[in-house]
Amino acid sequence: MSKRAQYQPIGGNGDEPSAAQEVIYAKDFKKADIAGGYRKPRVKEAKRENPDLQR
Repeated sequence: MSKRAQYQPIGGNGDEPSAAQEVIYAKDFKKADIAGGYRKPRVKEAKRENPDLQR
């Protein structure tokens, strides 16, 4: 996954989520990653590579 990639939900059966739904899904995925402890090592690695990154 690239360092600047964002979560993009994929619509099924021709139903594409609205832009607002995509934002909500992205926030939910981020919260789940944080709760699962998956995000922290990635964030630390990204900040090590680019100290100017914000949270």
